[in-house]
Amino acid sequence: GASIRDVLQMQSGVTFDEDYLDYDSDINRMGRALALGRSMDRFAADLEARDRDPGEQWQYVSIDTHVIGMVIRGATGRSIPDLLSERVIAPLGLEREPYYITDGEGVAFVLGGLNLTTRDYARLGLMFLQGGVYGGTRIVPDGWVDASTTPSANTEPGRIGYGYQWWIPVGAEPGQFMARGIYGQYVYVDQVNGVVIAANAADRQFREPGVNEENIRIFRLIAESL
Repeated sequence: GASIRDVLQMQSGVTFDEDYLDYDSDINRMGRALALGRSMDRFAADLEARDRDPGEQWQYVSIDTHVIGMVIRGATGRSIPDLLSERVIAPLGLEREPYYITDGEGVAFVLGGLNLTTRDYARLGLMFLQGGVYGGTRIVPDGWVDASTTPSANTEPGRIGYGYQWWIPVGAEPGQFMARGIYGQYVYVDQVNGVVIAANAADRQFREPGVNEENIRIFRLIAESL
């Protein structure tokens, strides 16, 4: 019953516990299934319970992103690494060869597991900074960059916003958005000041109160000083 837009916005309504510190949470059960070589597609398809109707309310659910990958594969008949390599990786001209983590059936783990160097993640951010263009080549449609980085999900008023798989910090101007991963991973894009900041990290305290807000504050200070 969920639309593709619902899933892009993390509004599928599926019941999914994202607590990394709870051994029995859905995200940790998923991690064990991946480590044991099971199918991520099957894991996703088995999640049938709902907390709410699709599109009703935003709730970050990592498995939604893998479902988007399932949709893309079904629509094109091609694997995510093949498509990404052709449409994005090759035009970006990365410095180092990337690789994907796969499940036991060789299917790329789409909600995470894309391994790039920090500088190559910055290239991805630079492409979005430039409206989907890199090195004079259009890689992503301009309309998609604008639509995906506009806060459109039903997040709580006054809290961080969300678009199509992109985060929009509180108080951001149009064109200020970011990708954010666990343990302090960021690609911060500021079209207003013409700055991209990529950060890899291993911060186990990344979910502690105030950590994300402090990181964003520092990114803003850097961007505004350049």
